[in-house]
Amino acid sequence: MQITLYLRSYPIADAPVGVSFARDAAAQRHTFTAAGRVYEAERREVRVVAPDDAKLDAMDNVLRWAGDKGLVKSTAREVYDLAGAGASGFRLVE
Repeated sequence: MQITLYLRSYPIADAPVGVSFARDAAAQRHTFTAAGRVYEAERREVRVVAPDDAKLDAMDNVLRWAGDKGLVKSTAREVYDLAGAGASGFRLVE
């Protein structure tokens, strides 16, 4: 299964990175202030391959799938980290 994650980052070291299953509203602004400067969020889409049995639960905002030890649920950030680490069943799509 392939899903799209939406990343929100800032062009400065040590700034937070937001990851979501849903796209931000076009008019919504996100800023980060550091050393007296205000930085506007940079947005991008990242495609991730997840296990075939994975289901996106929009109500709880998690991805659910059957793991080795039973049902697993993960946030968008956890899914991004799993794909980045190449965990079993997950990978980033280039």
